[in-house]
Amino acid sequence: MPAIKAIALSVGGTPDPLIKSIEHHRPEFVCFLASQGTNHVTIKVRDLLGSRAGDIRFATELVDDENDLLECHRKAEKAIARIQTDGYAKDQVVVDYTGGTKNMSVALALAAIEKGYLFSYVGGSRRSKDGVGVVESGHEQIHTHVNPWDFMAVREKRQAAQFFNSCQFKACRDVLARLAENASTRKSVFRKLALVADAFHNWDLFRHIDARELCRKARLEELAEDHESWIARFAVNCLAMLPVLEKIIFSSAKGKKPSLELALDLYANAERRFAEGKVDDAVLRLYRLVEMLAQLQLLAGHGIDVSDVRPEQLPEALRDEYLAQYRNQRTGLVQLPQTPSFRLLRELGDPLGKAFATDAGRFKDVQKARNDSYLAHGFLSSKEATYEKLRDFVVDLGALKTASAPQFPRME
Repeated sequence: MPAIKAIALSVGGTPDPLIKSIEHHRPEFVCFLASQGTNHVTIKVRDLLGSRAGDIRFATELVDDENDLLECHRKAEKAIARIQTDGYAKDQVVVDYTGGTKNMSVALALAAIEKGYLFSYVGGSRRSKDGVGVVESGHEQIHTHVNPWDFMAVREKRQAAQFFNSCQFKACRDVLARLAENASTRKSVFRKLALVADAFHNWDLFRHIDARELCRKARLEELAEDHESWIARFAVNCLAMLPVLEKIIFSSAKGKKPSLELALDLYANAERRFAEGKVDDAVLRLYRLVEMLAQLQLLAGHGIDVSDVRPEQLPEALRDEYLAQYRNQRTGLVQLPQTPSFRLLRELGDPLGKAFATDAGRFKDVQKARNDSYLAHGFLSSKEATYEKLRDFVVDLGALKTASAPQFPRME
């Protein structure tokens, strides 16, 4: 354990526990949190220490009303700020909350709990008043504890969960990183959770291989054995997602080709954007999904790659038109956009092409709304109804079992 360099102490009516704490920890800087009525005790402490104080620097923050919790907390924060100004590392600072009123002790603990400092309390084997009074001089005992914030941090954990569950994965990662920074004994756990949040952030950006690597670094199997049930449940649910992630990676391993796994992942991504209220982003994803479904069906059902269609793969009824309109003048490749791809499917007698043609009017309405949006060609914001109509259109095409789309776990 690193040497203690600074200590913050709440001051009561007797100097003995303060002296015991200072002599035990041997800091180079001491900051007292005292009231107007106990300020004289801090002076007495320095006098009694005498030469034993050595080169210790002393400072005092005075509380005007020791019965006012807010006043105590303001001054406690100033005491902690004095320590922070000197740049001491978290594990070089001890907070001793033994003395002072209950409000002063609570205030000092509250001001320091998120800083990651160690906590200390001076107890004893003998007390006055038949064991219920103050510790008798000469019988003081130091009790040093890890910062209870490691096990609490209720607000931060709740905040991390809210961020994760609302798909704000970077914000979740940042909260968990701060938890790791401030923790004394749970650093590795919070670091692993931060890696998990980063993994899902990458998955959400379609960086599937990076997501897999981050999951490996997070050691989800170890998190699944954690004694905190919410962490263990979350890790187990994340582990259940790994086979899904592997399928997505495997399906795209042979090149940039459409696959059922990628289509389902794109659908789930669109649903997350819609749940976030990012309607324009969600519409664009579903619009791309419609195109991907045509690409997938042509490739899987007919061996036709829309980025390089061979002339002999085109039915005679479309061949001349498609070669004239969709041949890339620079590369010579025949490349089909969305609507011509569905038209080709219909000409080939494919059910997906027929379904698209049957509902073409509905799709054109949605297509116009999409084209009018800020993220396409216009200056309008897409409405929720536009997304919902497009989602219904995708479902009605019958090419995708949307219930099979990957669902990210929840952090609860």
